[in-house]
Formats: sequence, C-alpha cells, structure tokens
Amino acid sequence: MQFSSNAVDELLFGVSSVIQSAVIAAAVHYMNRRESVRRQRSIRITFPRQRTSVVEVYNSMGPRIFRRAFRMTFDAFWRLHSILLPHLCTAISDNSNYVRKGGREGGNYSLPPIPNGPISPSIRLGATIRYFAGGSPYDIMLAFGVSYSEVLTSVWIVVDAINKCAQFEIAYPDTMEEQRKIAAGFEAASAPGIRNCAGAIDGILIWMLKPSLKEAKKAGVDQKKFLCGRKHKFGLNCQAVSDCRGRILDISIKCGGASSDCLAFEASELHSRLENGLMHQDGDNDRFVLFGDNAYLNTAYMATPFTNVAGDLNRAAEDNYNFYHSQLRIRVECAFGMLVQRWGVLRMAMPRNLSVRRVVALVVALAKLHNFCIDESDIPEHVPQTFYRDRFHMMNADSGYVTLRTDDPQQNTAVPTELIHGGEHFEDVPDNQLRAQRRRNLGVEFPRTRLFQLIADGHWQRPIMRRGNAST
Repeated sequence: MQFSSNAVDELLFGVSSVIQSAVIAAAVHYMNRRESVRRQRSIRITFPRQRTSVVEVYNSMGPRIFRRAFRMTFDAFWRLHSILLPHLCTAISDNSNYVRKGGREGGNYSLPPIPNGPISPSIRLGATIRYFAGGSPYDIMLAFGVSYSEVLTSVWIVVDAINKCAQFEIAYPDTMEEQRKIAAGFEAASAPGIRNCAGAIDGILIWMLKPSLKEAKKAGVDQKKFLCGRKHKFGLNCQAVSDCRGRILDISIKCGGASSDCLAFEASELHSRLENGLMHQDGDNDRFVLFGDNAYLNTAYMATPFTNVAGDLNRAAEDNYNFYHSQLRIRVECAFGMLVQRWGVLRMAMPRNLSVRRVVALVVALAKLHNFCIDESDIPEHVPQTFYRDRFHMMNADSGYVTLRTDDPQQNTAVPTELIHGGEHFEDVPDNQLRAQRRRNLGVEFPRTRLFQLIADGHWQRPIMRRGNAST
C-alpha cells in the first residue's frame, strides 16, 4: 500500500497531536495531584485547648511550688516579664513574619489561623522558664494549654528577646569603680584579706550530642573537636568569670569540648581586652587580677596556684598560698553549680537538631537569667530544690543527666563535676608558646609573687579539716 505525501503529513500531524495531548494531560494530572497533596498537608488537625495563664498556674501551685518550678518568685517573674515585654513583642512579630514567608525569603504565604487564640507573651515566657528549668515539653503544653511545637517556638522567642535586651548584657566591666566593687566582695570572703582578686575564671563543658558532619563543617571544625576526652562527652568549652556571689561577669563560647581552657580563654574577647590593659591598679595596691586554676598561664592579670606542692613539706608555704587562692577561685565552680542546678536543661545533652549557633545563644541567655535570679534573691547562693516533675524528666532522659556533688570542704554549693575540669591540659597549646611564656616569667614579679608573700608574712596556714562527700 502506498501513501501520498499529503497523507503521510496528516498521519504524522495526528500522531504528534495525540502525543502533545497526552503530555499536557499528564502534566495537568501531576500538577493537580501535587496541589491536592499540598492542601492535605496544609490541613492542620486542631485540638481545642483552653489557655492557662501564669496567674492561674500560680494559684494552682502556690508560692513555694511556683518558686521551685519557675526558679524564681511570682513577683520576680513579673518583673522579668516587664523588662522583656518590648523585646518579646518584637521577637513574636519577627517569628510571625518568618512564618508568613514560609521560612524563607521571597515566599507568598499567609499566616495560619490560630483556632485556640493567640499565645500571650507571659505564657510564652512561663513555658520557656519551665523548659529551662528542665521541664518536659509535654508537661508544659498541658500546664499552659499550648501545642508541643509552640513550647519550642516560645523557647527561641524568649532566647532572642533576652539576648537583645541591653539591661541583661554580660561583659566584664572596664571601670576602676566596678572592678573595685568586685574585689571588695572577694576580700570579704578571704580570710587573709586578699584585696586584688577581681574575678574567678574557669571552664565548663556545655554537653551536646555528637554534631552532624554538616553542622561541624558549618562551625569550621572537625567533629572530633567537640569531644572532651576527659569527660567522654561531646560539647562546647564555655569560659566564664564570676564574682563572689556567683554572678557571671563574662562568658565566651568559641571552642569545642576538646579545647583546653587555656586555648579557649585566649580565643575570647576578654583575653584581648586583658592583654590591652583592662585591669586597673587600685592606688598603691596591686593591680586587679583574675584567679584561675592551673589550666591557665600565670600572667600579670591572672594569678594561678603553684603546681606539685601538695604533700611536699619543703613547699608548705606554697601549699598554704594554694589553699587561700582556692578559697576565692572556687567561687566560679559554685557559680557553675548554681547555674546548672537552676537550669536543668544544662544537666542533659542538648538536642541533636540544634545548631552550634543556637546552643551558644541558649547558654548565654541562661547565664543572663542566672544573674537576674541572683539579683532578685535575698540569699544569692540559695537555689530552690529541683521540681520533682523536672527531676523525673531529667533522670529518664535518653542521654542521661548530670548529678551535682560536693567533694570540696570549701564548697557550700554542689557542683557539676562531670562537666568541669575537662580542659585542664595544654595538649593543644604549642610548646614554643609555653617556652616563650616561661622566658617572660624569668625575673618578672607577677601578682602571684606578691600574694604568696602576703600569705607567708601573715603566717597563714592551710587548716586541717575532714573532707565530706554528698550528691544530689
């Protein structure tokens, strides 16, 4: 059978038309199906909830239980709320704008409806404080009548508000008057009357689950840099300076848990300020200094203990100095104890899905709230007992939880021994840097020399006492 050229052209045109129609039909079907799936996913199963205000929670708990659950009194909570309210409103608005854009720039989405009504700033603050204290999000959502996701959303709204509040800013003071005030607090706690201690410094491990390879690359370091070998935990090295009452005067989180305290301190902004002459000299008295342990280098602005003197009768005078030095330095360990006891979220590993940036923001916010609670308390070192529901939640955490212990007779506050002293090594400090430091020390009279002479001339001796042991 033979076909004319016109017949062939008509046949080919018909076939191509069928193919085009089939392709168009398939594309339309795919688009309709995709739109149907998107609509189904957008349908939110809403459960009717009755919002419970902070006042109603207080009335059901009473003042004593409320203070245990929220780590502060009812009046202190509302003072905190009044300070943060403008920043909370801004943070809530920013979060709404983020949702409106679908979590990314350039979106064209409308805000989802709020069937149960908006969540007030006070409820968001209350839910967040309960989360910081170590409360289970499931308990919190039932207490305030909010969803699980809104509990976590509230946490980051409050963290953002706290960190943007200038009143809560943490930075070591640079005026002589403020440094003298800090030193006066340590002098009152010092038996020999040491006058130039203007802060105690140490490091604490912020416990995390092992970060993903992607998150480690984003932080610019290898995953192993987060592992603290001495504590067998992943985390971040947090450097902090405290006053005698336990307030955090300076905080820096810039290194992984594998870093030594020395290197983590030298990476901080405080170290640069100290190198540039931050500490003042109080008249004819010695220059103000920080008190740190042997994880740091003895310098013009840092007084450290003598090494390898315990039990050596020929170095009894140096051992006496170490005792009275520890009497003040240990205040920062007590500050860590109060911080972790107050905010139970630090006694558990940070969730795996949190970025390093968010973990740092969370810890800084907790330090600021810690200072607020101390300022509000008549007895700064007294932290309310952990709420029994929070203790149950922490004890059943998948990663485990950190206990608090009192192993040193000089400590009145239980401390997280599983999180401190992990950076007491110089493994990551170059040998040439240590040698250069020793050469600089030759013939130089650092503050430690004068402090040692003060103890020796006053015939101050280490008291003999029995060691106790307790845990919580």
